[in-house]
Amino acid sequence: VWLHMFRVFLTGSYKPPREFNWVIGVLLVTFTLLLSFTGYLLPWDQLAMWAVTVGTNMARATPFLGNEGPFAEYVGATPRYDVRALLIGGSVVGPPALLRFYVLHCIFIPLVAGALMIVHFWRIRKDGGISGPL
Repeated sequence: VWLHMFRVFLTGSYKPPREFNWVIGVLLVTFTLLLSFTGYLLPWDQLAMWAVTVGTNMARATPFLGNEGPFAEYVGATPRYDVRALLIGGSVVGPPALLRFYVLHCIFIPLVAGALMIVHFWRIRKDGGISGPL
């Protein structure tokens, strides 16, 4: 995926009229990383527990979504009602967190990534195929 993104960048294929497809590709890279992270958690050992803790604590500090992030007071984010509580299903990492990450890994992220791939391939055909070198 990284080599493909690098090739697209070097050949300038992100420029008009293909900039929308570049954004779709960046979203696909993001979903690939999310699949890697959620798959890393599924063995549910000590390493996975700490990965969930660190990952959800990072989510807690995101703007507008986490209660420790900037602008949290404007959206009413509290430790009980923020993105971390949504991801782990409460305030403590436990079985609900495993179930939520399993559903994310096996159902939600693949469906969204598949839909994005369909759009990505459609845009390649619509934009005239793969661009050549500069």
